Amino acid sequence: MSEDNWFVLRPQKAQAFGRPEGNGFLVRKGSTAMVNGSPRVKRDREERDRLVRQGVLVLDSDPDLYRFSRDHAFASPSVAGGVVKDGNCSGPQSWCRPIDGKTLKDAMR
Repeated sequence: MSEDNWFVLRPQKAQAFGRPEGNGFLVRKGSTAMVNGSPRVKRDREERDRLVRQGVLVLDSDPDLYRFSRDHAFASPSVAGGVVKDGNCSGPQSWCRPIDGKTLKDAMR
């Protein structure tokens, strides 16, 4: 898959790159995620905390961010987005392709 097929999500200070892969959604090593995002209910917080315990997410040099220490496959783009954003996320509408600005939802039509 070429570099053109990566999608980006940029909530607050974080920037993550991901793409559909198999039956899930892969987030690329080096992507960042918010330590504390939106104050609303966070349905993916448990998954985020599990990734921290496993060392997939490590503290970044910026104290507001985690960094992905390796590529990680999520069950869906929404769970991936929720972890990156530290808040609820509609993955198909939130991940955008930088080359043309299309959302994941529009690109998969």
